[in-house]
This record gives sequence, structure tokens and C-alpha cells, in this order.
Amino acid sequence: MYISKDKRVVETMGGRKVIIRTLDIGADKQVDYFNLDKEENPALGYRAIRICLTRPEIFRTQLRALFRASAYGNLAIMYPMIISVEEVKKIKEISKAVREELLEEGFQIGEVEEGIMIETPAAALLSGELAREVDFFSIGTNDLTQYTLAIDRQNAKLDPFYDAHHPAILKFIQMVIDNAHAAGIWAGICGELGADLELTQTFIQMGIDELSVSPGCILPLRKKIRETE
Repeated sequence: MYISKDKRVVETMGGRKVIIRTLDIGADKQVDYFNLDKEENPALGYRAIRICLTRPEIFRTQLRALFRASAYGNLAIMYPMIISVEEVKKIKEISKAVREELLEEGFQIGEVEEGIMIETPAAALLSGELAREVDFFSIGTNDLTQYTLAIDRQNAKLDPFYDAHHPAILKFIQMVIDNAHAAGIWAGICGELGADLELTQTFIQMGIDELSVSPGCILPLRKKIRETE
């Protein structure tokens, strides 16, 4: 199942880059068949890369499918919820083993960029060190905002306090972009802020390389970018 879907997506894009995020369940993304325990604070709990690194058989299955699909186009892999250099080194260790295993089995593997999501204050603060370990950053502004402001973004009662334009968020974003470029890698933004037209010019001035948005936001964003040029 994984291989057929990944292969079809990569082939359909006709050589354009496809970035696929590894398993990112937990918190607000629940999957019943994983039988995850109920947690008091799921946003800070057992989720995303923490599941993959503690259940390596699941992680390896994903990576095998992705690397096999990479033979059919331009594919990159993105790892979510990173908080340390040690996690990234463990990911790279598993990734290398999977690659070698597939090559020994006779499979073709393309050139695959491997990057991480910067969505925790820890990752933002360590972005200089992390940039030396990966090929790109994707700044996950939804969770980065939630964790930086200590505000549950799903709690409507906190809407008056939730400020996605908070100076601390913008400082983190600038820090991550600067550290990425200093290490010679690119940095993008995903999450709701990527489509926030009030910040488009700010992001361009910061030096952002990519803005990831939903299809319905592409045309307004393109128009805004052209207006700032």
C-alpha cells in the first residue's frame, strides 16, 4: 500500500520535488488502530517521531516504502517533532541501515533529501547544530506557536491570548532561517502562517526559501509575493 501510493505521487509530479512527512500521529491526530493510551496532555506526549523511534519496525516500514518510491522521481523525507541532535543522529542511523538493506536487495534508490520540522522551541534554539545534520528545515508554525506561547491552539477560550504574530515567534523563525543558510541548507515555512498574507513580505525579508500552503491559498499568495517584488 505504501509503495503504490508513494510511487504514484512521485511519478505524477513529473520531476518536481515531493516532500513526505513520516508518521505524525498523536495529539490532535489520533488513529484508533494504533491503540494509543489516553494522555493528560497529548500535545506534549507520545507522538510523531517519538512513536517512530520507540517502534522502529513501523519506522523502518515507512522508510523502505519511501526510499523505494524515490527511484521514480524527486522525493524528500521530513521528520516531525524533533527536539535534539541525538534524535536526528538516531534517525540517520536507521535511515542509513534501511538504504543499505534495500541496495543489497537490488532496489534502485534516488537521491533523497532528508530534513526535519522545526516546531519546538528546543529545535529552534538548536537549529545551528541541527542544520549540520540535515538537508533542509520546515518550520511548523502551528506547533511552534503553541509551544512557545504555552497556549493550547485547540482551546477556544484562549483565542484572545493566542498571537501567531508574537515577536517571540518571529524571532525564532528568523533564527532558524539564519542558521539554515549559514549551514548551506534551505528553510521553508508550513502551517497557517505560511498563508498569512500579512506576514508574506516579512518572511521574504527574513530570507525564507519556501512557503507551504494549501491549494486554495496559492493564487493569493503568489499575487502578494509579486506585489512585494
